[in-house]
Amino acid sequence: MSFAGQTIAITGGSSGLGLQLARNFAQQGARLALMARDADRLDSAARECGGDVFTFAGDVTKEEDCRAFIQQVVGERGGLDHLIANAGQSMWARFEEVEDLSLYRRLLEVNYLGAVYCTHAALSALKQSRGQVVVISSIQAKVGVPLHTGYGASKHALEGFIDALRYELDGTGVNLLKIYPHWIRGTELRRHALGPDAQPMGKRKRSHSDSGVDVDECAGAIMNAMARRRQTLYVPWTLRYVQFIKNLFPGFVRWSIRRKVGDQK
Repeated sequence: MSFAGQTIAITGGSSGLGLQLARNFAQQGARLALMARDADRLDSAARECGGDVFTFAGDVTKEEDCRAFIQQVVGERGGLDHLIANAGQSMWARFEEVEDLSLYRRLLEVNYLGAVYCTHAALSALKQSRGQVVVISSIQAKVGVPLHTGYGASKHALEGFIDALRYELDGTGVNLLKIYPHWIRGTELRRHALGPDAQPMGKRKRSHSDSGVDVDECAGAIMNAMARRRQTLYVPWTLRYVQFIKNLFPGFVRWSIRRKVGDQK
């Protein structure tokens, strides 16, 4: 499948995985629409992608911004083929050490409600195009990870939302694709992760271990899954066995996760 001429809306499209996807789609001649909070970074992303790029400076935690973004995309492009709900935020804090519990609300608003708002606004256009919604979830939607209690909870909420919505959209032609990546190297997710004070970690961030996945590898796998209109994608593919192993050997999974988190320096 070629994405040439197709309209693709990406939230969180000015950096990280969203920007890498935008670069790749631009090379195929897609008509891009990027949403992020920083207008300057959006302009830089648009110049980097070249071609036909629409940008919208907005916040996915605000329903009115999400609706305005989708409405303007559909108005400018005459329709919408793919919505990629990529905007996300993480955390790094032990629960009992959290000083400001507002970080839990923030993570739900970004990771869960941001996808809900954009999907709701885009659904009519996607039904017309028989398009698809792609949600960038996390393997943490399947298994908890220490120091990420709020992040994992927000991804579990997203999991339940998409699973239920899939029933409602049966027969409409709209595909729902859930992406379960490992830690993604080459993004700013760690720098923007919230610490115990509900503020971005910045230079306090921890580095990724070698077990993560490169951002370009992840973007390529997502595009391939979109072309095949798959319903789920694990990156790397071996993560598909995590839930199965967790059910059979929960103690081993807990030990393995604690060790991997401890490798994050």
